[in-house]
Amino acid sequence: MAGLRPPLPDATSDGFLAEALAEANAHRAKHHAPPLVLDPELVEYARSRAASRSEYPDTEAGHDGLREGTGENLFWGAGSKKRPLAAGKAVAEWYDEIKGYDFGDPENVADCGHFTQLVWKGSRRMGAGRVAGPGQVFFETYIIFVFEESGNNPGRFAENVRPA
Repeated sequence: MAGLRPPLPDATSDGFLAEALAEANAHRAKHHAPPLVLDPELVEYARSRAASRSEYPDTEAGHDGLREGTGENLFWGAGSKKRPLAAGKAVAEWYDEIKGYDFGDPENVADCGHFTQLVWKGSRRMGAGRVAGPGQVFFETYIIFVFEESGNNPGRFAENVRPA
């Protein structure tokens, strides 16, 4: 799949990665999931995924081309301030999907897959990447988290997505 525009510049920094890991693990702890470990190979993969996703408007690229066995959360944001959005903003949006998750009917996950992947108990390693720069109208930020083992596996929600 060829992109529509050049990828935005990499904006992944040590501070971004530290915040990404801390924010993800804070929410995971609420749901009795073990802390994730930042994996350097997954960080590089997430950075490449963020760049390739940014070749398309907002989240139009979706999860096309995601390697098997890897889970992915994608965030896109835009604004007038010419600086990348923080990892915490993405994590907060993903976690907010808890509103649509029914712990009594755990397999019904139509609009909360980012939340369930974030707190998926079986995921142990993660990577994060961020690209940011001027878009068509606003300054755009793409944030990708990748997870292994991948979450959102049918038949396994009850054991992997625990109530707070």
